[in-house]
Amino acid sequence: MDCDVCPGRVEGNLCDLPLDVLKEIRAAGSTTIYRPRQILFGEGNRADGLYLVCQGRVKLYQSDRFGRERVLEIVGQGSIVGELPLESSQTLSASAEAIEESQICFVPKEQLVPLIERHPEVGLRLVEALSRELSIARRRVRDLVFKDAGTRLAGVLVDLARDEGAREGEGEVQLRLDFTRAELAQRIGVSTETAIRLLRKLANRGVFDVQGRDLKIPDLARLTRIARADELDEKAI
Repeated sequence: MDCDVCPGRVEGNLCDLPLDVLKEIRAAGSTTIYRPRQILFGEGNRADGLYLVCQGRVKLYQSDRFGRERVLEIVGQGSIVGELPLESSQTLSASAEAIEESQICFVPKEQLVPLIERHPEVGLRLVEALSRELSIARRRVRDLVFKDAGTRLAGVLVDLARDEGAREGEGEVQLRLDFTRAELAQRIGVSTETAIRLLRKLANRGVFDVQGRDLKIPDLARLTRIARADELDEKAI
């Protein structure tokens, strides 16, 4: 999909830049269609550019030496992934995998730097994106330390609802979970069995209704209160 006909141009870190700038970004890089479960880049490989998610969704994760994974984030249209190295020896701190068919534009560092020199607003947007990612990472570290697993699960579901365009305080929301229960468990730092048990507990309390990968949240405001630990309902979380 070309930028001039993309319905998501109003979203994302770079997507609402002037069309001529977007065309320069596309021309500076290469665009590829990734199939579900196809790897964009791997942890430990050389960091040599940035990836712009034009369409689809991408999972960022880390692995330990035993092959166990921890999902860091799931990002969608308009997001920027990858890392820009300060040194030639710098390697990527995470891996990225498409979780649905995705259109990705890769811009190598050697093309990105002169692009920023011509269009300083591109550099400003990248700094904003980096600041946002740093804030998200710090929030997740805080949640791991201070919140229990049920509260973290509620927070992930609230984030997914917002990614789908839901607004805070909105009533009923419907989501489709395009990742496995194991990936959900990795994202909140528990075993798959624990994640399934927590989903069942929240569903039994009427916080949401889940059928396979379809999830209906009747009251997003309540789920948000649980995610913030404002609703102290031990039976629900």
